Amino acid sequence: MTEIQYTLQEKDLIAFNAHELEENVMVLKAIRRNQATVPGIIVLIALFYWFWYQDVFSAGYIATIGVTWGVLVPIYLRWNVLNQIRKKYTPQDKKKLLGDYTLRIHAKALEEITPNGKATTDWSEVLRIDGSKNKKYVFIYMDADAALIIPVKSVTEGNIRKFINEADERIMEAA
Repeated sequence: MTEIQYTLQEKDLIAFNAHELEENVMVLKAIRRNQATVPGIIVLIALFYWFWYQDVFSAGYIATIGVTWGVLVPIYLRWNVLNQIRKKYTPQDKKKLLGDYTLRIHAKALEEITPNGKATTDWSEVLRIDGSKNKKYVFIYMDADAALIIPVKSVTEGNIRKFINEADERIMEAA
């Protein structure tokens, strides 16, 4: 029986939601549009002013607006989304979700011991294990948009790599 213990904090919830948004095609399109397309059009207008009207001052002003848009609007969008994620969780939700967790691998199920009690999930119900791109988190997906969040740095007991490998084997066997 492989086991890990870790602590889940609010920043970890935010990181999971940010990870989910990074995978969302609509959000990526909006960021790309505001990072490249809109500024590109604005810079083309600036070039038009420069070549057609020979107005360097207006062209420079318009180009500056385009470049500023390309830099600041995506930063604002990310900041706004993170604030919405923070507001998503009520203090009661945070109290239920945050704290010390223990995950145990059994032959037929994954056992989760949380501050609210104990739960078991059959391996056939676990969709996949996903290590985030930056290797700071491991997500065990139970649903398309719900997962157990394991912050790698906060694992206090157990070997996270051994746990992931064994859990991945159990998921493959159950599939």
